[in-house]
Amino acid sequence: MSKFRLWAACCVAVMAAGFVAATPSVEAAPPGQPSNWQRFYYYPYVYYPHNFQKPVEYDHMYYRYPVERRIPVYNQHWNNFYPNPHPYHSGNHFTMDVF
Repeated sequence: MSKFRLWAACCVAVMAAGFVAATPSVEAAPPGQPSNWQRFYYYPYVYYPHNFQKPVEYDHMYYRYPVERRIPVYNQHWNNFYPNPHPYHSGNHFTMDVF
């Protein structure tokens, strides 16, 4: 009887080791990918990649942000609709429509 139990215990141990070896390894999500998939059950239901990027520290004496994040310079020679006077586009109705 003890040989049978020993043989059964060995079979169970081999099967357990097989199941552990057969399960895929759990890996972390790649950088920039969401790791909490439960949040898709709630609004906004979509994935925005820029929300998962690490904050960028731009170490420069005069510029706080990198080039792609800077506000462009204002050139007065460029055509801009709003600073120029327009006789037909004035008054509170225009301001309320635009802003």
